[in-house]
Order: sequence, then C-alpha cells, then structure tokens
Amino acid sequence: MDPADGGIPRLVNTCGVGVPLELLLTGEPISAERAHTANMVSRVVPHDKLMKETDAVVQHILRCDQAAIESVKETVLEIIGRPLYDQLRVEAMWGYALCGGNASVMERSQEFFDKVDRGRAGATATPL
Repeated sequence: MDPADGGIPRLVNTCGVGVPLELLLTGEPISAERAHTANMVSRVVPHDKLMKETDAVVQHILRCDQAAIESVKETVLEIIGRPLYDQLRVEAMWGYALCGGNASVMERSQEFFDKVDRGRAGATATPL
C-alpha cells in the first residue's frame, strides 16, 4: 500500500479494526485462509484450479444483465463507510437510475424469484 491511497480505510471497512492493525503494525503477510476469514477475499481455491474457478465466476457475472451489474458495482462502491440511512438512499437511487423500467432486469428478477434463472446453483441447479 502506498501512503494515502485509500487502502487503510478500505481494509478497515472490509475487515474491521483488528486484522488491519495487525497487518499494518507488523508488516507480516497472512495466509489465504486468514484473508478469507477476514473477508479480504471471497473464496480460496488451489492454485491449479484458479483459472477454472475464475472462468466459472466470469460466466455467472456475464449471464446477468449488464445494467444490473453496473448498478450493483456503483452501489457497493458508493455505500462503503456510510451510515445505513445513506446506504439505503444510494441503493434506491442507483437501482432506479440504472435498472428502473429495464425489461431485461425485470424479467431476470422474476426468473430469480420463480427459481428458474439460468445458472442457478443449489437444489434447483440449472446450466449456465
């Protein structure tokens, strides 16, 4: 991390205070498993399966409406560190601005609620 690049606030917002303090004060690396438990990464996979897992994540993202993807990314990045009332306001604003009235998003949402959307995982799995 470079000084004043925003890394410390992002790390604290993601992990709380303990892990960032330990990392920053000691300068010691942590394991992938510890990074996972601290919410620094969403999953840990063996190196030889990394590309397969990456491709699967990309396929799941690409099956979604791109306006919805843009809305989610903008919303998540915009709400970090804000109080709940601000987070709810931003979510409503971005969701409506980017997806409101989008027929594709409305259709995909209904498929999700009906549990027939493409690529569903779990007990009612469907192919991508």
